[in-house]
Amino acid sequence: MNYQLLIESYSYGTALSKQEIEVLSLELETQIMNINISTEFGCFKAAPSHICEGLKLKKDTYWIMCLAEILDLHNSPKFGKTRSVEVFDLLLKKGLVIG
Repeated sequence: MNYQLLIESYSYGTALSKQEIEVLSLELETQIMNINISTEFGCFKAAPSHICEGLKLKKDTYWIMCLAEILDLHNSPKFGKTRSVEVFDLLLKKGLVIG
């Protein structure tokens, strides 16, 4: 299943299965690895406003940040940076967001 559909479904209140969380986790890892290749992928575009609202994120939040946020909500690390912070730091380093 497309990760964007899973994110949209979750933003409307549908619970995610363990398998779906794993799919999203693999998707995030793939997107992070590919950031050095290109920033033209869809994950570096803004998610629709209804998804951002559903996840309680700012309007025009990138898909990759929505993905990281969902994973943080389901498996937040006990120590260190959250996935959202790691992704934001990476986007900042690449010049894709302004800090």
